[in-house]
Amino acid sequence: MNALIVYHTRTGHTRRAADDIAEGMQSEGVVPRLVAAGDMQSWDVADVAIVAVGSPCHAGSLAIGGGLSGPVRAILRRLGSSTLEGKQVGAFAVNCAYGGHRTVRAIEKSLRGAGGVIVRDGIVVRAGVPFSVITGPMASENARAALREFGKALALAASR
Repeated sequence: MNALIVYHTRTGHTRRAADDIAEGMQSEGVVPRLVAAGDMQSWDVADVAIVAVGSPCHAGSLAIGGGLSGPVRAILRRLGSSTLEGKQVGAFAVNCAYGGHRTVRAIEKSLRGAGGVIVRDGIVVRAGVPFSVITGPMASENARAALREFGKALALAASR
């Protein structure tokens, strides 16, 4: 079974979260493909059962844009109403203070609107520093374990 994990990162935190989710999927026999949102040309999902999308939380306390990064917002706008029909989908976000849940909800709304089936509530992990291009603090080991469990949950739901 295959999965697609789409993410955007500036400092590496969201990529690391995507890697942890991929690790959880792999532990259940799923083969994940990670693609940076800015590199994604189309929603070629014919061969995948699972789609996960992650964004750093940008200005997450603001309702405008849902706190999504520009590349993630752009790729989600390309989703058709049935692009993800029947696919198991999930959302994740990395924030340094607050707003990550708004980001996850915005991603989930787009995925659901494209026909995806939300497996479970998305996950938010804390890392980095506000308005920064430096790396800042990394996600805790507990947060990373939660990301791996999220990946496992997506894989298990798709195998049912």
